[in-house]
Amino acid sequence: MFNNFISTPENSLNNFIARPNYYPLRRLFWKVWYNRFASNFSKIKITFINYGYADLEPDAKQLKLSSYEEEERYCIQLYHHVANSISLTGLDVLEVGCGRGGGSSYMMRYLHPKTMTAVDFSESNIAFCQKNHSVPQLNFQLGDAEFLPFNDYSFDVLVNVESSHCYGSRKRFFAEAFRVIRTNGYFLFADFRPKDEIDKTTQLLQESGFKILNLEKITANVIKAMDLENERKLAIINQYLPKYLHIVANWFAGCQGTPMYEAFMKGDQEYLCYVLKK
Repeated sequence: MFNNFISTPENSLNNFIARPNYYPLRRLFWKVWYNRFASNFSKIKITFINYGYADLEPDAKQLKLSSYEEEERYCIQLYHHVANSISLTGLDVLEVGCGRGGGSSYMMRYLHPKTMTAVDFSESNIAFCQKNHSVPQLNFQLGDAEFLPFNDYSFDVLVNVESSHCYGSRKRFFAEAFRVIRTNGYFLFADFRPKDEIDKTTQLLQESGFKILNLEKITANVIKAMDLENERKLAIINQYLPKYLHIVANWFAGCQGTPMYEAFMKGDQEYLCYVLKK
């Protein structure tokens, strides 16, 4: 599967993520990729998988982080920007698509929800999370975004950061999000979309029953973070991944010069951040 994907012309990689005709294959590809990714990085503690967020103002106040978190500062800042849209204090929070678990750990330790539940469809990611994140009231488990293993009205807030582009059906995920969130609860949602699919994404969210409290385009912030992270990401890829995966990994990481990076630079892809209420 990976050899076939790597031989695909680079300008079709974005289409693989974004376009409806790829829905049946997208879920399978991402599950295989994330399990392969996790197995290669099992010996190092990369705890975030996102493009990051950087303030555009040079004198903006920075988050106070511990020394061991500094290396992943921009990835953390993306989570903070999304999750700090409302107060999570004392609430039951679910993260769907938790990846390596750094976002859920950050939210539990810094934003003080009552409980934090995190799900991902990659067995390798969940195994990594359970081994490396030991935080009271933080629980990791396998879960499919399109078939969430929870009862109706189980959570006050659902957080989903840079994950939904992997799903087979965004419509199905939005319906599941609406189902498990309590009345008057919140859906904090951030991901990238082709510019011609922004209106469709907003429409799907509204059709699922959500009220849009805020929609923000943070593409410029994400590009700045990608630039600041470029050398670190390339060093990690070159050190820990076999050469035959470098092309896909560079694209996946949004490294400079890749189709994804260029799509952001040209405005063909936009990074969206929603605050929604049930």
